[in-house]
Amino acid sequence: MTSNSPFHLSFIMKTGSTYLQFLAAAALAGQVVSAETIAQINGNKYLSPYNGKNVTNVNGLVTAKGPSGIWIRSTAPDSDERSSESVYVFDRNFGKNLTVGDVIQLNGTVTEYRSSKAYVYLTEIINPKLVQKISSGSAATPRVIGKDTLSPPNKAFSALDNGDVFGVPNNVSLISVSNPTLVPRNYGMDFWESLSGELVTVKSAHALTKPNNYGDTWVVGDWKVTGLNSRGGLTTVDKGKSGNMEKYWKWLTTSRCKP
Repeated sequence: MTSNSPFHLSFIMKTGSTYLQFLAAAALAGQVVSAETIAQINGNKYLSPYNGKNVTNVNGLVTAKGPSGIWIRSTAPDSDERSSESVYVFDRNFGKNLTVGDVIQLNGTVTEYRSSKAYVYLTEIINPKLVQKISSGSAATPRVIGKDTLSPPNKAFSALDNGDVFGVPNNVSLISVSNPTLVPRNYGMDFWESLSGELVTVKSAHALTKPNNYGDTWVVGDWKVTGLNSRGGLTTVDKGKSGNMEKYWKWLTTSRCKP
């Protein structure tokens, strides 16, 4: 199976009464801060340093729309490989009058969401308020994994597992509690977290399993992998010390990077 299709692993401030009312409400609800970039919102760890805070004047390019929100990518990316340049904006109605390629400025509240304790938190912006649409028609170009990003590391799963992929997560060393600084060059979980929300593409995708009932499957791209077996899959090797984190859970429909 091969595929080159993209899929899915922020200037004028409004000063009218609506905006002032929003600031007043935000001040009562929590601290109002100004995050200059999406990378700053994501931070270099699993949990956002702005979690629970209201952010203003966040600029982003709309890279995709979903039934419950949109994804935006920073218009001023930094060089820190640990922080994702994209974030999910959760609101079913916010993107109705927006299209992919729009550059927007918004205010909102940063939160961490997961539907199950077994999942890693997803950094989101909720209660978004559109300040302005800056422009339209920009290209939403997917980043090629292994070319525009680092290549996925192929040995260590996490800094928290003591060298054994089966050692985390557990009740002693929860990622959501430890919240380690990401080292995407070394750890697979950190690598995929550093791309959370990004529009990406996998070149020469190779399916490792048959699709499940939802049409989902694991794939690897044209990067170096370990444990490739005669059945075309990846075998966990070295007594669990390799998590084969170079593989990617690919939705066969439009999707996003998710660790």
